[in-house]
Parts: sequence; C-alpha cells; structure tokens
Amino acid sequence: MEALRPVLEKCGQQHLLEGYEELPAEQQAELLHQLEGIDFEYVNHIFTASMAAADIPAAPAAPVSDVTTLKSSTREQRDGWRAHGLRLIAEGKLAVLLLAGGQGTRLGSAAPKGCYNIGLPSKKSLFQLQAERLLRLQALAAQQAGAGTPERPLRWYIMTSPATDAATRKHFRDHAFFGLREAQVAFFSQGALPALTEQGRIIRESACRLSMAPDGNGGVYMALRAAGVLADMAAHGVEAVDCYCVDNALVRLGDPLFTGFCHSRGVQCGARVVAKAYPEEKVGVFARRNGALEVVEYSELDPAEASASDPATGELKYGWSNICLHYFRRDWLEGVSDKLAEMGRYHVARKKIPSLDGPVAGVKLELFIFDTFPLAASTALFEVRREEEFAPVKNAPGQGLADSPDTARDAILALHKGWVEAAGGQVTSSEGVEVSPLVSYAGEGLEELCGGKAFASSYDMHLQAGVPPVCA
Repeated sequence: MEALRPVLEKCGQQHLLEGYEELPAEQQAELLHQLEGIDFEYVNHIFTASMAAADIPAAPAAPVSDVTTLKSSTREQRDGWRAHGLRLIAEGKLAVLLLAGGQGTRLGSAAPKGCYNIGLPSKKSLFQLQAERLLRLQALAAQQAGAGTPERPLRWYIMTSPATDAATRKHFRDHAFFGLREAQVAFFSQGALPALTEQGRIIRESACRLSMAPDGNGGVYMALRAAGVLADMAAHGVEAVDCYCVDNALVRLGDPLFTGFCHSRGVQCGARVVAKAYPEEKVGVFARRNGALEVVEYSELDPAEASASDPATGELKYGWSNICLHYFRRDWLEGVSDKLAEMGRYHVARKKIPSLDGPVAGVKLELFIFDTFPLAASTALFEVRREEEFAPVKNAPGQGLADSPDTARDAILALHKGWVEAAGGQVTSSEGVEVSPLVSYAGEGLEELCGGKAFASSYDMHLQAGVPPVCA
C-alpha cells in the first residue's frame, strides 16, 4: 500500500483506493494484488497516445505489389525453399507460436477454442490436429536430414489467456500431450489492460476488482518478453518463429515452404496471404502506408476502392487477405516490445463498461498482431491456396454459415480426398476422406497406402496410422 499510493497519485488514479479501509481483509488483498500487477505509467501513456491517434485521419493506403505469387515462383524455387525450411526444423532453428487465447463461446462451448471438435470422423480437437501435424513435420525434417538423424523436438509456444490457461493445460495433460514431449510445449498467458473512462480514469468493476479486458492478440509481443519466452527461444537456438491462430483447421503450422522462403530472404517478418474470394469479402487486406506494410480492415476501405481493379492486371487492387499466418525473426521480436512502448498506439474501442456505479461509457485498448508490421525494415508476402491452408472456425455449426465447424470439416475432407486421388486411390465416400496428420502433413507419402485402393468411408483406419478416434 505504501508503495502503491504515490504511484497512483502521480498517475491520477488514486480513486482506486477509495473505500479500501472499509473492505474485508480478503477483498483488500484481492484489490492490492490486482493493483500490483499494473504498470500505471504505461497505461496512462498508451491511453493518451491512443486517444490522440484515434482522432488523426489515416494516411492514404496504397496496394501492395510485392507478393510472391504461385504464378511467379517455379517448382525448383519452391522445392528449394521447402528444403531450407526442413533444415531449419532439423537444426532446431524454427519454433511455432500458437495464439490460443479465445474461448469457444460463439461455437456453443465453454472450453478453449482449441479443445473444440469440428466434427471430423476421428473426432479430434483442433489442438490434436495441430499437435499431430507438428509430429509429422518433425519426422519429415529428420528424414530429409539423413538416415539415422534423430527427430529434434520442434518447440511449440502456446499463448493462452487468463480465461483459457488452466483448461488448455489440462486438455494437453489429459491427452498426454498428443504424443509430443511435454518439454517441447511451453504455455504462457497474454496480458490484460484496465478499461478506462473517456477521461482516462481506470474503472472499478467492483469494490475489490478493476474492470479488465484482454489486450488483443498483439499483446503477444509484450507477453513473449514478460513470460521469458524470448529468453527460452534464444537458449534453444531458435532463429525464426512461425505464428498462427488456433481456429484455422487447415493450418500448416511450421510450414517449411513459407518459413524457408522467409528465412532464406532474411526478412524480419512475413505473412502468408490468400486472394480475396470476392470484392465484398469482409477481411483485412495488406496495403502500404508511407511505404510501410500494414493491414487495412475492410471497414476502413471505401467500398469503391475495395472492389476496384488494377487496370494493368485486371485483378483487385486490394486483393490480398490477411489470414494471420505470420513469420517473425526472433531478434526482431526482441526489439518490438520496446518500440511498441515508445509508439503506444493501441486500438480504441468505445463501449459501455460495467462498473461499481453501474454501466459507464468507457474505453478498452487492444493491439492486433499485425500492428507491428510498419516497424519492420524488411517484410515478405507469400501467396498460398485457401483450400489448402485456411479454414477458420468462427461461427456456430448447423446454421449454414461460412467459417464454421461445418465448412472447416468439409474443407479438410475435400482436401484429403484430393491427396488420396493424387496418390492413385479412389474415394467413393460422398463426404470425402480424412487422413491423419500422423500419416501425411501436406499430401506426401500416400502412394503405398492409397495406390489402386478404394475408400468407401470417410474414416479408414489405413489412413489413421493405427490411431483410434479420440473423443474430445
């Protein structure tokens, strides 16, 4: 209390201690514990900077023209990038970073979103699908490195949130880490920021608790340092990080093609992109402002600009969608948190905030992971196929909505059907077929299993590596 009081007075937040002496001892302890975890000078700084920036019109955006597209790269180049990426994995120089702070509320589940079963025949959760892809990727890297080379554990850093941390850890323990070594998986939680009034006063939700909200997926930068993850990466020789969101059912985490491409070019950060499905699609798109790479939300683009075509190519001017598949150089990540503190510009969301005195008009501050891209001196954008790498799970099932468990399940079964047929098999099931990630990461190695065979069921044990279905 003696240490906190002058800090709160200096920052104009002394109201947070009003009525403290009248609280029961347990509530006093709860309030003090929460206050001790907040950097009030930092909160004041980012509030002032963010509110000022919110009133400044953004500079005009310009289309990006430096995307490495599927048409512009040769098979020889792609093979070289993939081999480079597999070497990174075999040498322990690549890590995978998962943003898994979200809950499955919109899906009708109280569990973390990664625990969700999207309805595949195997009934595997999103976490299990991703863990098994990681295991297969390790094996592919060891295989390329040469006979007798042991598989080197690919480090998997999982950012949870205060609401999902305990349940996520339990899910992994209950499933024996899905075959991974426990030591290669590291959990850490994203931070939270207090909600404030329009005048910058932190709001008390109750007599012993502040109104707090997650700081957005961009909070990963501060959390990486605060949780010691960056130090852990350095200690294990990690040079680069592949980052993705938990709700992408088709994600190729640690994609050696993309990571090999970015690492060989030495860029500080990169992103996989897909072409917009149609002009009005409500997605953020990559653009440049003052020469720096940014993501422009669909609501920020004039509808006429969003649907305008490039006269030279006939394609959309703003046609490259952000799908949150990012590459970061570790040494760049180490400097980002300092730069963010200097910049201090968070997104301002004005909302009604529950408070001790009833709902009040307030402000929540959050940061998006792509907000750091303008800080990078070198970037790269790399096109991938939507049907191979992007199937988000956001909307409730059974309602015919896009980006739902239903559409994600269908995308996986259709993709795997294509793999089986390319390997010489025949799929007679109307649903398609599911191939375990333990059998194939991206369609490779299926010829012996599938050649000349017919698959009448979407779930076939020959394509499941002897692993029975796991009920989430």
